[in-house]
Amino acid sequence: MNPRAVIAGASSGIGRAAADGFLSDGWDVVILGRRMDRLQELAAAHPQQVLPLQVDLTDEAQVRRAVSRIRERFPEIKALVTSAGDFSVSPIQETSLAEFERIWRVSVLSKFLLTRELLPLMLPSTPSRHEDMRAIVHVSSLAAHQDFPNESAYGSSMHAVLGLARSQDAELRDRGIRVSVVSPGLVRTDLTERSGFSESDMKLALAPQAMAESILYLVRVIRSGGYIPEIFHVPAGLRY
Repeated sequence: MNPRAVIAGASSGIGRAAADGFLSDGWDVVILGRRMDRLQELAAAHPQQVLPLQVDLTDEAQVRRAVSRIRERFPEIKALVTSAGDFSVSPIQETSLAEFERIWRVSVLSKFLLTRELLPLMLPSTPSRHEDMRAIVHVSSLAAHQDFPNESAYGSSMHAVLGLARSQDAELRDRGIRVSVVSPGLVRTDLTERSGFSESDMKLALAPQAMAESILYLVRVIRSGGYIPEIFHVPAGLRY
């Protein structure tokens, strides 16, 4: 039986690339996102391996319904990848409370909700067996390590993702789950391409597939009994 993974934010970008990577590695995957048309494209190509679910990851009721659907088909989950996020660039005095809350809800709250609701499907029956460790990988950002102007909402949310991951790992490691983070710099996605980055910035942008490879690597390390807290990507040519 193939191992099963849940990948959030799989409509495009890093999440979609991660789904492709897990499928190529022999996993069954549940893909979560807002764009059902895009989720169904992948499901149509892999009908036996993919369960697509449209869900607002910031809505507790919708997340719970999605987890109920997951339990019906895949009662045991070996890995969770949370790549859903949002981005905003605006000076502090021009950042509305609604915008600040939206960034935090998509980037941080969704990760908390998914982890909490999926725990019953992820906790192993024998947590002391290191060869049966389960993996959670959250996607954060370079902005968790390097501060940029006009990114108070986004930057603070990325710092929070690191804190969330470290707290979750401290709580779950003795229960058979390790939590790691991938923190990339600028990645070429639908979101970044419409966010006003310059052409010179986009030339430095990382490919989503590179992030997917790092995510899958972290999962492999954890499932083999090892642990890497974070993989940190800086685009070539970027000063850091």
